[in-house]
Amino acid sequence: MTRALLALVAAAGVLLSLYVAQNEARQYRTVERLRIGEIVDTHFAAVSEHILERTNLAKTVSRFFVPPPLSAPAPLGTFGQRAVGLAPDLATVGWLPEVRPAQVPEILASLAASGAPNPTLRTGNGQPIDPQALDRPIYPIVDIAPAHNRIVLGVDAGSFPERLVAILEAKRSREVTRTRPLKLVQSPDTNSLLLYAPIFDPADRFLGVMGFGFRIDQLFYNALATSKVPADAAIRIYTEDVEEPIFSQASASIANDSAAGERSTRFDRRMDFGQNDLRFVYAVPRDLQREGFLHGLWIACAGIAMTLGTVLFIGFIVNRSAALSDEVASRKSAEDRLKVLIHELNHRVRNVMAVAQAVVRLSFTPGHSLSEIQRTCEGRLQALAKAMSILTASDWRSVSLRSLISEDVLPFAGRIEMEGPDIALRARTAQTFALLFYELATNAAKHGALSVPEGRVRLQWRIDNLGSDPVFHLHWKESGGPVVEAPTRRGFGELLVRRIAPRDMAGKSEVRYEPSGFEYELEAPLRELIDTKTAAQETE
Repeated sequence: MTRALLALVAAAGVLLSLYVAQNEARQYRTVERLRIGEIVDTHFAAVSEHILERTNLAKTVSRFFVPPPLSAPAPLGTFGQRAVGLAPDLATVGWLPEVRPAQVPEILASLAASGAPNPTLRTGNGQPIDPQALDRPIYPIVDIAPAHNRIVLGVDAGSFPERLVAILEAKRSREVTRTRPLKLVQSPDTNSLLLYAPIFDPADRFLGVMGFGFRIDQLFYNALATSKVPADAAIRIYTEDVEEPIFSQASASIANDSAAGERSTRFDRRMDFGQNDLRFVYAVPRDLQREGFLHGLWIACAGIAMTLGTVLFIGFIVNRSAALSDEVASRKSAEDRLKVLIHELNHRVRNVMAVAQAVVRLSFTPGHSLSEIQRTCEGRLQALAKAMSILTASDWRSVSLRSLISEDVLPFAGRIEMEGPDIALRARTAQTFALLFYELATNAAKHGALSVPEGRVRLQWRIDNLGSDPVFHLHWKESGGPVVEAPTRRGFGELLVRRIAPRDMAGKSEVRYEPSGFEYELEAPLRELIDTKTAAQETE
């Protein structure tokens, strides 16, 4: 009986050791991956900021450039040379106006006055262009910096399919776009990325693009050097529709050992650069599966040796194993909760920062003074911050619609007549509504009904089709104010009520500038506004 009991205890000890070793191996792999991931995330954040500075550089330079008439010689002047000096990896800056066939003589006159020999419009391979035979505008390079690149004057960027696609996308989106890696006409041995920044005149007419050529090797080498790279990590950078990496950086140990690369632990990170994805693949020379196995094996061997060597102390062994098992389970649970918390926090911070960045960027309206822009930004960010305070108080689950329409968030809420059922908005929708109500109230206070004592605002909302697919309908109507006229230019507020708010809610909006008062209507599926899981729990 004793031998059987000892054999049973020994078998139980062996099995328990194997179980603990398995948990330890899994925990080791999880903890080590989290630790390395934190280093990767820190490095990637610094790299992303460095690369996005190039997009901001293109935006800033293009805003300061005022295109002269098409026939003017050397339209960039010294502006282009100064722009090239702003970044060490910026190889070239060029001005590419949109030219119709009737404007070709002006362009040729500009090229001739700029000193271009035999000024003609030609393709990248030197073939002359017949403007009348094209079914699209021409995008010639009429000026470029530095000066040694002027051999490309007169080359039509539209004759390159990838360049043409990027230019047209910049025109359509009104944002900076980029090409895939390509060879510059003036530097066929250098891989480069071209950024195109659209330029519009005060009448909102598209004039052309400024082109910014960045040398890929210098751009990404400088970007990756902005922060400490994980030890011996290999980094490869990919872009859309290109199978091979456009840039690679690896330590000598990995570059000379293909087996080490295959055993590495990989992390994928993505960012948007010029409206196209860049994918960063970090390969850290750590085989966590093997390390976890060895760690677990060591734990198993130690546990078995301890079990077989101290089998007489059954009670101690059992109690110790149970305590160790509970500790392992507790640590694993804590790690899982920490991963979920970090993921949720990163997601919320990215969303909030994206909204705040959009508010600040779009608040820079031409014609307004810096103090006006500052006050506008502060008001919008304050409305967003108050909405976030309400969300924080509710643990980011949901926010009451009526709580957003209060004097704590919405200016002049006391003069707004409200009518409608209260609903619980999801966090993303609450931020959008906070900015929307702030813009409507601020506009009414500046130009509409709330600008005079006798003015009134009526805010109504309802839910239609209470059956299968309910629809939320909101109506803002002003009365008793001054005569309303449609604005001559559209700023952030006009963009928010017409496009941003409806798009965030998968709905549609209508703006009416009636003489009797401003009116705004918003319609969206209710499922896009509320958290259906939270709503179901509250119903139960």
